[in-house]
Amino acid sequence: MKSYVDSKLLLGLLIGSAVGAAIGYLAATDKKDQIVDELSSFVGKIKEGFNATVNKYKEKAQKAAGTTVEDAEVAE
Repeated sequence: MKSYVDSKLLLGLLIGSAVGAAIGYLAATDKKDQIVDELSSFVGKIKEGFNATVNKYKEKAQKAAGTTVEDAEVAE
């Protein structure tokens, strides 16, 4: 059990170091506006894909329950 906790701590430290290094790089670079725009675009695409997937599964769940998307929106 202790090695499991130790490995989680080590993983957390590594992730924290990587995030810190990325933030430091962004703060020090001259191209930070370009990088932020690219990251924004990338995150936007991931968000759209996630929302599409969630909507797809909502529709499947509503179909299985015998309701439609319109019925669910009216109920909200």
